Amino acid sequence: MKKISFIGDIMCEPMLLKASKINKGYNFDGVFEYIRDFLKESDYVVANLETPIGGEELGFTSSLFEFNAPIEFLDALKDAGINLVTTANNHSLDRGIEGAENTLKNLKKKNIPNTGMFLSKSERKEAEYIELSDTKIAIISYTYGTNYFNNKIILSEDNDFLINILRPQDDKYYKPYKFENKNIFQKAGRRFASYFSEEKRYYVLKYLGLSNNWARADDVYSEKTISPYLYKLRDDIKIAKSKADLVIFCPHMGGQFNNTPGDFSKYIVNKANEYGVDAIISSHPHVVQEYKEVDGIPCFYSLGNFTMSPNSVYLLYEDLPQYGIIAHLYIDDDKKISKKSFSIVKMVEERKSQLKVYNVSELYAKSSVKEKEVILSEANFIARRVLGNNTDDFKIENEYEIV
Repeated sequence: MKKISFIGDIMCEPMLLKASKINKGYNFDGVFEYIRDFLKESDYVVANLETPIGGEELGFTSSLFEFNAPIEFLDALKDAGINLVTTANNHSLDRGIEGAENTLKNLKKKNIPNTGMFLSKSERKEAEYIELSDTKIAIISYTYGTNYFNNKIILSEDNDFLINILRPQDDKYYKPYKFENKNIFQKAGRRFASYFSEEKRYYVLKYLGLSNNWARADDVYSEKTISPYLYKLRDDIKIAKSKADLVIFCPHMGGQFNNTPGDFSKYIVNKANEYGVDAIISSHPHVVQEYKEVDGIPCFYSLGNFTMSPNSVYLLYEDLPQYGIIAHLYIDDDKKISKKSFSIVKMVEERKSQLKVYNVSELYAKSSVKEKEVILSEANFIARRVLGNNTDDFKIENEYEIV
């Protein structure tokens, strides 16, 4: 039996970038030092790379909302045991077309396969294929969007091969904001708010002791506007099914900080299931969401974070964004998914903002009695979120089987 693992959002925020600076370049090895051995227990590891690796000339990460990591970041990922990255996500165009193309070139340079983005029409393929023993597995990556409302970049017919997308980049039906109580910037109006960048607004509201963020919605969409994109997804899955024993779909979608899947995510999951995928592993909300079986197909709606600073100013802490999960699929000799499980990870910021990722079992083992109580309670919360049931006899373990 072979084990393939999927980890959540890998980002390189300004805090992590600054903490990893050395005399000449950057060193990110410490980020993964406590999770590396555990990842290498898997036969194959897939991660969502949610940052361009576009080159220093395009400017490294200086904002919480637009990323660009040094090429050394890829060295750390590879050394940590990550075998493949999905690259279709809302940050794919943070450094424009050039940054996206440079990312692909740098991945090739480091010999790290990717899926979801492609350098040319001739290089585009429906999936990235991997071999585990005699089982061939297709990995397909798509994103709900590319932050058009920030970067104003629309792919044309000449370069729409670059990123796999699930809906129009400027989709007028995409309305992620759902306000329960307007903050002072909405009340003051657009003109006043325009004096503050989005990032500064978070800091101002936090300084004033006011709520500075909210869960995003994922409910509004038009079947008519997204249908051409789903035809492309359908065709990719059909081709992948003809070549592989198993097809695993990795969509980047969902309402950020929303603890439940939205209508759009559910629609995409149902469509992918209709098209014939064997598993769905999703990312983007920055918090862990539920696991469901849709007509017998395993679906992780959101793995949450893997490298995100727990001190980021815009986090909503009630749903524990400092935690994520690693989804595991076990493939038997009959080339079927015979077992599903997950591991819980926690991101910890140590001195000088150095980020460390732990399997909670290792973190628990080295913690004080008081810290253990907190970890146990929080890990239990995450497990309940995934499984949707009470876990009164919950224990800290390396891995939790889904039955």
